[in-house]
Order: sequence, then structure tokens, then C-alpha cells
Amino acid sequence: MHEVSLARNMLSSVEEAVRREGGGTVKVVHCRIGELAGVSVDALSFAFDVLSRGTPAEGGRIECERIPLRTRCRDCGKEFAPGEVVLACPACGGRMDIRSGREMEVDYILMDEE
Repeated sequence: MHEVSLARNMLSSVEEAVRREGGGTVKVVHCRIGELAGVSVDALSFAFDVLSRGTPAEGGRIECERIPLRTRCRDCGKEFAPGEVVLACPACGGRMDIRSGREMEVDYILMDEE
């Protein structure tokens, strides 16, 4: 379950942000997760809840925004959201590059000042 490692890394980023801001209590951690990232939001949230005990993030919640898959044809440059994974461009039949959908990042953190 790689969500535990992701939650641990996310918590490290959150704790660093709290230190930079001079303290506070984390209310919301907003993250962006790509459709192809293979992340279970429920498992990530559970792991974050467990790992954040005793930290400024304890009691905070994770809000996740799903980033849809977007591809771009290597030959004609057309970009689109395929709806399903396809191997060829629907416009010209060319090979595809993934443009988005693999993200896993903390977008912002909401805190109460102490």
C-alpha cells in the first residue's frame, strides 16, 4: 500500500509548511491526484489520519482533486482527454504522450494560526 509512503511524504511537507509559517493547526490539506497515479483517496486519507496523530496536522482533513488523463499526439499535436486509455491519436493515428493524469502533489494547506 504505497498510500502510507505518500501520506508520510505529504505529512513531512505539511509539517515544513507549519514551521515556515511559525506554527498553527492544519485544517485542510488540498492535494491533486492524477487519474493514472494509482492512489486510493480513502487509503491515503486513512494513512494521513493515523500518521498525523500528535502533529499540527492532527484532526485536519485531506481534500483531493482528481486530475483527468490528458494526452497529446506526437505527430499532429492534438491534445484531448481520451475517456479511456488509447494507443493512437484519434485525429491522425499517431503515437500518444501523456500530458496529465500522473500527478500526486500537495496543492495548498489551510491552517489556523495559534
